[in-house]
Amino acid sequence: MKIFAMRKQATLAVLTLATVAGVSVLAAPAQAASARCVLTITDYDHGYVWRVNNNCTPARPSDRLIQSVYWGADWPDVDDYLFERRYPTMNDIFTQGRAFLDEDTAGSDEVYTENRFQRIDGTIYTVKSNEVHKQFWSKF
Repeated sequence: MKIFAMRKQATLAVLTLATVAGVSVLAAPAQAASARCVLTITDYDHGYVWRVNNNCTPARPSDRLIQSVYWGADWPDVDDYLFERRYPTMNDIFTQGRAFLDEDTAGSDEVYTENRFQRIDGTIYTVKSNEVHKQFWSKF
């Protein structure tokens, strides 16, 4: 009888933990899904320098953008790390040399960002931007 009671307690503990974990897992993506980032890259200086605009909207006004990582989307191999910006503004605008954006010297470039937001409770969620398709080294 005592073994049955212990198994019942253990089963209830596991079910309770799974339920709590399930609620937490479901709540986080729903909040992060409402966040969004839009990346635009335009010619600033005849192909030598490009104007980058990463415009983000957090899931909640209290969430902070703590990092934007710029990636080159090379398919089928692993994406190429290009550079990152720490604690950017929600509308981060800057200029960048073409060498930093050129992720594929053989063809066109596909650049996107992964943006890490921090909630007020300290947890972090990531929002991926759209891909920008250009050829940053093409003019020369």
